[in-house]
Amino acid sequence: MAVDQPLAADNSFEEHDDIDEAALAAVLRIVPLGAAMLAGSAVALAVLGYLAIYLFVFLPRGVVG
Repeated sequence: MAVDQPLAADNSFEEHDDIDEAALAAVLRIVPLGAAMLAGSAVALAVLGYLAIYLFVFLPRGVVG
């Protein structure tokens, strides 16, 4: 490693990013909605899969016993 390169430890945590607060707020409004939609879609597909197995496998088989 060259001596003239800055190290990651040399960076302070207090450095200010050039992030627009309005843009950040807009992103933070949208991202949780997308995560909720993805989770809801996964749950809906799991429930539909369960119902499909129940309707097309267990019900046509009839009463066992």
